[in-house]
Amino acid sequence: MKTNKRIHSGIFRDGGAGAYAKRRYRDRRNKLMKEEKSLMVITGVPYGPGGKTVWAYAHSPTYQEPSIMYLTGINQNNVVLLLDPKSKVSTEILFVGRKDRIMEFWEGVRFGVGDKESLRDVQSVTGIKDVRDIEELKDVIEERFLKNKKKSLATFWYEGIRKGKKTSITTDHNYDFKQKLAGWLRQWKAPKGALKNIMPKHFELRLPLDKYDIANARKAQEITGEGFKAMLKNFGSFKNECQVQGFIEGQMLMNSPYGLSYPSIVASGTNATTLHYMKNDDPISKGEMMLMDFGVRWMTMHADITRSFPVSGKFNPMQKMLYEIVLKGQREVEKAARAGVTVEDLNEVCWAVVNEGLEKKFFAAGGKCKLRYKERPHGVSHLMGEQEHDGDPFRNYAKQPMKPGWMISNEPGLYGEFKIRLDGKTYDETIGIRIEDNLVMTQKGCMNLSRNIPKSVREIERLMKR
Repeated sequence: MKTNKRIHSGIFRDGGAGAYAKRRYRDRRNKLMKEEKSLMVITGVPYGPGGKTVWAYAHSPTYQEPSIMYLTGINQNNVVLLLDPKSKVSTEILFVGRKDRIMEFWEGVRFGVGDKESLRDVQSVTGIKDVRDIEELKDVIEERFLKNKKKSLATFWYEGIRKGKKTSITTDHNYDFKQKLAGWLRQWKAPKGALKNIMPKHFELRLPLDKYDIANARKAQEITGEGFKAMLKNFGSFKNECQVQGFIEGQMLMNSPYGLSYPSIVASGTNATTLHYMKNDDPISKGEMMLMDFGVRWMTMHADITRSFPVSGKFNPMQKMLYEIVLKGQREVEKAARAGVTVEDLNEVCWAVVNEGLEKKFFAAGGKCKLRYKERPHGVSHLMGEQEHDGDPFRNYAKQPMKPGWMISNEPGLYGEFKIRLDGKTYDETIGIRIEDNLVMTQKGCMNLSRNIPKSVREIERLMKR
């Protein structure tokens, strides 16, 4: 029996906006052109699964360059967007490869030049009418550049200030594309400094989430939270970290076709003191704490959640004391978070509360510890959006007043060797505790999109009761 499939689903993302998607993407491009006022060329990921990567990742899904996803909603490799705000002919051109039936035999359906149906879909989702063969890219850029009185060309690459110097990320496709454009400009005898970076203006427009982004992020949180609750209820059947990982990722992926936000961290006992532990293959023991960092995508938004809990299903007195110190720090950050406040301000709030908690509760009760860090283990927040970690890769935004619509993580942590005697019993453990929610800034405070994902001692113990 023949069934009808949505042949281009997975290639196009309407961002949850449906019929409004075309206007939404067009508005984004128009705003960028209004800000930059120059010829711009932005690349998507240049190669798909199996290109420039190890064989182990050959059949991983394509995750589009976020700047292209933000401006077009297209999730296919080998596309380039040209924006030319001063053109009287065509201000927007999308360059794609030709329709390739042999490649489709191996990798599935793609859109391309030469296929009227897929091009109609491109136009209906993006609003871009001018779609051309990517083989024409260099010639079109050259023609447009040389015609412009102002000899300037802009693109997107990651750079920021590190140790007082402007520094670029040189290991990704955006920098490779920047270098290719720089080579072409030299061929065309362009003046020095002709190549500009749109990153600052692009992020200024992209980071505040709109109502569709927030709805998508909330949906990602809901799916992630339901997966976590199901995992806690079934935790007694797991023997090792990979079983926990398999279960929760399966629960999340059953309810989202958009993939994981990132590979899950499932760290038991001493493994939880490794911040980006991903081996996930150790057995779990009853007396340990477990730290999990996990999340799923919905459309182009992410959940980035961390929860810590006792393998036994019940916190011992020391675990509970330390956990509630971290939880108080997290709640104080949420109270302080709002537009106009900086991430660095939130850092100060967080670590002051955590350190005070250690002094007044743990140390005052005779506890001793050896922390795995000096001063503070990591920042309490990072920006989120089209990427799970969005914005300036060097986090210079941490000193900038946050704006309404910015989404950040809220993730205090405590990692080290702890020892205390309570109620006649000595507790001596290596523990990592981190609790992470995702907050959207408003003028008067913030929205905690993760508020329904269990994190109190009572909630966790109730769900794990068996």
